[in-house]
Amino acid sequence: MDNNGTHSNPTKWERYAKEKKPSMKRRCEQNDYHDRRIYMITIATEGRRPLLGTIRGKSNVSEGEEAPHVDLSPLGEKVRDCWMSIPLFHPQIRHIKLCIMPDHIHGILFVTERMETHLGHVVNGFKTGTRKAAKELGVITATVPQSTAHGQLWEPGYNDRILSHEGQLQRMMAYLDDNPRRLLIKREHPEYFRQLGTITVAGTPMQAMGNRFLLDNPVKLQVQCSRSLTPQEIEQRKDFFLNEGTSGAILVSPCISPGEQQIATAALQAHIPLIVLLLKGLPPYFKPQPRYLEACSDGRLLILSPYPIQNQQLTDMRHRCLHLNDLADTICNYS
Repeated sequence: MDNNGTHSNPTKWERYAKEKKPSMKRRCEQNDYHDRRIYMITIATEGRRPLLGTIRGKSNVSEGEEAPHVDLSPLGEKVRDCWMSIPLFHPQIRHIKLCIMPDHIHGILFVTERMETHLGHVVNGFKTGTRKAAKELGVITATVPQSTAHGQLWEPGYNDRILSHEGQLQRMMAYLDDNPRRLLIKREHPEYFRQLGTITVAGTPMQAMGNRFLLDNPVKLQVQCSRSLTPQEIEQRKDFFLNEGTSGAILVSPCISPGEQQIATAALQAHIPLIVLLLKGLPPYFKPQPRYLEACSDGRLLILSPYPIQNQQLTDMRHRCLHLNDLADTICNYS
């Protein structure tokens, strides 16, 4: 709100957009990519073309039905072989996990000791080998310049995530195992996984994904929990919101504080609809986190953000938290 107690014009918040173009492929400035680390690497095909395989099975498997999986194409098999051969060329690297999806791959690599080679050169070597295989298979045309759509196999660059926290590797491996099922869920319920572009919510332009009709519910309640709340106080609030949600209310929250996150998780588990406000915008290929996935497929979730996508560390966290809490309050009281 401004000094007069009214809601600020959305352009006030444009100053939070960084001049530097956001990218999921930006390297971690503090990390030495020669050192011993565990990385999850993500590489997408150019134009997100499904060149690497075909998704099979059903998200909810009954007896006798196929479990979710990807049938690799001939190119997908070559990509798998090239990835698995990385340790042959770089003995300091150990392969841990590979997940090949139709239009991208996730691979977990363990750099066991310091390398003379930068990790980026390792990835580029893999790309060179797979691009050669794609030309041999006729998937891309060798005579077409690589800057054109059909001369490239992969998008420029790659995304890496450093797995350094306790339990992070195990969680990421489970996430990759579940990747085919999540893709099938999105394909079975495309109406709730399609980004809606910019919509106006309570007078504010926002990027949106999910079930926009949750906004039409006449009873919406803001979930806001101070970090100073005790566990007992959070439990009391959780009981209140779950009771109200079971009675038909839609819960609205940025889900920032631990208390807000606990209540949102409990609401999702209880199949209570939720509107979530994001701090960093919606990227072009945004994937709801696993706890949101089932809610999205059931039409019980709407994700909103008034901000452009940003992957850098926020320098205005407090301002954004206050702004999102203000927006949540406005949404709940907007008719």
